Amino acid sequence: MRPVLSKEQQEKTVSNILVLAAGIGMFAFVYYFGKITGFVGSILELLTPFLLGFAMSFLLIPIHRRVSALLSAIPFLRGKRGAKICRVLSALLCVCLLVLVLAAFLVILLPQLINSIKSILVYIADFVTANSESINELLLRYEFLKVDGEQLKIAWENIVSQLMNYTSLVFSNVMAITNGVYTLVYYTFVGIIAAFYMIIEKDRFCEQTKKLCYALMRKTACENLIRWTRRANEIFSGFIRGKILDSLIIGLLCYACMLIFRIEYALFISVIVGITNIIPFFGPFIGAIPCTLILLIVNPMSALWFAVFILLLQQVDGNIIGPKILGDYIGISPFWIMISIIVGGGLLGFAGMLLGVPVFALAYAIVKTIVEERLQRKNLPIPSASYAGAPEDFMDENSPPMPPRQAIRPLFKQKERKKKQ
Repeated sequence: MRPVLSKEQQEKTVSNILVLAAGIGMFAFVYYFGKITGFVGSILELLTPFLLGFAMSFLLIPIHRRVSALLSAIPFLRGKRGAKICRVLSALLCVCLLVLVLAAFLVILLPQLINSIKSILVYIADFVTANSESINELLLRYEFLKVDGEQLKIAWENIVSQLMNYTSLVFSNVMAITNGVYTLVYYTFVGIIAAFYMIIEKDRFCEQTKKLCYALMRKTACENLIRWTRRANEIFSGFIRGKILDSLIIGLLCYACMLIFRIEYALFISVIVGITNIIPFFGPFIGAIPCTLILLIVNPMSALWFAVFILLLQQVDGNIIGPKILGDYIGISPFWIMISIIVGGGLLGFAGMLLGVPVFALAYAIVKTIVEERLQRKNLPIPSASYAGAPEDFMDENSPPMPPRQAIRPLFKQKERKKKQ
């Protein structure tokens, strides 16, 4: 008869198998890293329309709730059957609103943006042609270039010709542009359809996900997961929607003021300022610097007025508009905002710079909650200011006062003597 392993031996065997399996899995991951990343990339490429649809539905859900509440007040849309019709109609209205916004952008804004970009490129080319000698001297003086004479002249002529022929070079690649436009239209069309069904089925998806969690996990773990999922939705939805609304207001204010002060390329610069303002902290600088450089080439006085105006606008945004719209969805200091933006941007680019702040805010909220719960179990104060003088000046309400600093070391010596005895 074969001997039966003891419980301790069984646990050791299982742990050894798990360690061995983890080591083999890590080696396989490193060895086939290129194939794994390629496979993941292809999966993400296939799921791109649905990810886009999820983003659209995430932004449209608050509008859907309000429209659904308005439609539910109609008498024949009450009851179980009426609620289903109301949900479908409100989702359809939200999708129509999204399509109208995209169509307005394509019909009204896009042609003007293209014309602004063309005129900027032509102006830069003319500026380089008219001031080529001064630019040459400046570049050679500060050793930005190591060539001179005929070679430098030929180089400038090539640069100017490329700037002048930029539009023709772009439109010569008709197949590449057509393929890109087809992909964008396909992704947008499928994303809109996916967003429509996600909005309709969001309640059922939530029910099925909760059912799966309760089937696979403990009840307390499921409750904590649901609680933190709701908190994450609150942080992400409040931050992203609020930031988009804030950036839209800033872009419109920038456009109106630039029209009033007659600053060049008002629409193009306002779009850049509005888009980059979505990025917290660094966004205003990212958008203002290239716009100021463009205006500096066109009109130095306009660049100066724009720089002063954008500083005032960002102060108004940071102290009045932003806090009013965003509220207290972030709850972290500017230092951690900087860290989250830099790390998120380095990992995921623009999306990381946008999502890094709410992700860090959620992680910060989780750690803060865990720490506060542990302090409550130990009957210790929660405010951080209570620990400013710890351990010398720190006192717990339910514990006797600590000895003075000079008496701490003798107490330790007495304990050591008792242990030796």
